[in-house]
Amino acid sequence: MACHCGGKIVNVSIYVPATSANLGPGFDCMGIALDLWNEIHATPADDLQIEIDGVGADTLPRDDTNLVIRCMKMMYERAGEPFHGVHLRMVNRIPVAAGLGSSAAALVGGLLAANHFLDSPFTSAQILRIAVEDEGHPDNVAPAFLGGAVLAYLEDHVVTHVNLPIRDNLTFVAVTPKFPLLTETARGVLGDHVARADAIFNVAHASFLTAALTTGNLPLLRRSLADRLHQDARKHLIPGFDAVYAASQRAGAIGTVLSGAGPTLLAVVEAGAPAQAVAQAMVNAFEQTGSTAVARILPPTTMGAHVHMKAQRTPHGAR
Repeated sequence: MACHCGGKIVNVSIYVPATSANLGPGFDCMGIALDLWNEIHATPADDLQIEIDGVGADTLPRDDTNLVIRCMKMMYERAGEPFHGVHLRMVNRIPVAAGLGSSAAALVGGLLAANHFLDSPFTSAQILRIAVEDEGHPDNVAPAFLGGAVLAYLEDHVVTHVNLPIRDNLTFVAVTPKFPLLTETARGVLGDHVARADAIFNVAHASFLTAALTTGNLPLLRRSLADRLHQDARKHLIPGFDAVYAASQRAGAIGTVLSGAGPTLLAVVEAGAPAQAVAQAMVNAFEQTGSTAVARILPPTTMGAHVHMKAQRTPHGAR
């Protein structure tokens, strides 16, 4: 049952970071949390009310098809408890259908909110597994939940994961053209089979990337971001991909990759002055190919999703 302890009702606020998945060669198993946050403020109730501020305020549903609500109901079903309702206020800053983990943020936020209303019957490991199984792959939900750069893999209903320490002088430039690209569309262009040479290439480069991030070897990092499993197949879905990539390199990026399924391109930059130059160069390149784009300079964050709770007195006569 949802807790109304001591005549008080518990309001829950969940904060979930944006994420960038794959990082080039780490397809479906590597991602990083970025310092851009969605907020979910929830109060248990006997009806459903949803308020949305920021990104998606004009487009996201305000009924039980909302992803946050769907995930809350899923947790209640797993706990064998009825879901009566919730008063929800979402403050969204992560762009939708852009490759920066907006769905993962909603999923993780909904699971955490429900778990707290249920008096926390599920452990952190169980919540992560539920999130990964629902999403289908861990590359966004694991860093959204855990923070930092994460390697994760789901096998036999167990999520094996490790956080990678990364240098504090790296930052990321996320440039998002103003057109959506659904993950289902981006996955639909991928083949079912991979050539052995391409598999070896990605295993090697993902290993190099892990070493480069943890040792701070920037020349190795520059070489390790290449991919043969998904980026070449997807880049035609993003007009101007090659031009934006080239512009980022000329402006001083260490490397540039497709963020998740796109259409955001993510440049890795040494923290400091080059980030602004890289951001402007990428925006300009998108504009020259006919697309308006928004640049965000986003440091990595080691903090993952977290919860704040506030108790208020239940009005006289309330359940």
